[in-house]
Amino acid sequence: MPPISVLLKPASGLCNLSCAYCFYHDESINRTQASYGLMNEETLKNVIRRTMLRSEGLISFAWQGGEPTLRGLPFFQEAVRLQQQYNQRNIRVTNAFQTNGILLAENWCRFFAEHHFLVGISVDGTRLLHDRYRRFQDGSGSFQRVREKIRLLEKVGVDFNILTVVTKDTAEHIDEIYAYYQSQGWRYQQYIQCLDPLGEAPFSQPYSLSPEVYGEFLVKLFKLWKKDLERGKHPYIRQFENYIGILLGQMPEACDQRGICSIQYVVEA
Repeated sequence: MPPISVLLKPASGLCNLSCAYCFYHDESINRTQASYGLMNEETLKNVIRRTMLRSEGLISFAWQGGEPTLRGLPFFQEAVRLQQQYNQRNIRVTNAFQTNGILLAENWCRFFAEHHFLVGISVDGTRLLHDRYRRFQDGSGSFQRVREKIRLLEKVGVDFNILTVVTKDTAEHIDEIYAYYQSQGWRYQQYIQCLDPLGEAPFSQPYSLSPEVYGEFLVKLFKLWKKDLERGKHPYIRQFENYIGILLGQMPEACDQRGICSIQYVVEA
């Protein structure tokens, strides 16, 4: 069997933020069962055991949500122990972890560093832009808390990248956002298009991203990136790296640019 990729959602759609544009919240409330709660360790064991025993060469575990830190650090410590227990053929194992960062503490960061987790942390630009849509349940903004957690990741030496949801607002302020990220030394960046809620008229939300605005965003960001590329000080931006690979005749690693997605298994609680 070829390399296996498994996306696990150990806290289902549960989250400690209430982001206005959250696609997973929208998906949850539009299905028969909104939440499947927290994954138990029996399910964790079964998933890891079965995939580890069947994979060849490489297996990738990606942990998302909702917010996966709600499941607690001991759960992920057990996940690593199980990966080691069932890795009978010395297969290469990678772990990626996507978080809003709110619950991160030094013990989390030391765990990530020790076991070489690649952490994606969500930031939507500058404080004003971020706090517009990424808020706590009481309506207060989350930027300051997230910024503190990024400093902790940096202090401990965790590999991380910044994931930014491209809304109408972030698209229109990409010059400001890019300059801020560069000033912070955030060398690895991803930009994900914001999606409108299911079943609603397109472009009807304050954050809605139209094709025209998104196109202008890409052009502006590319020009900023290219200028830094020529100076040898450019960040890694996944989308542009894949574009260049395509122009060089290479197969892009991002499936949305490849034209066909590889098989990825998704396991909720």
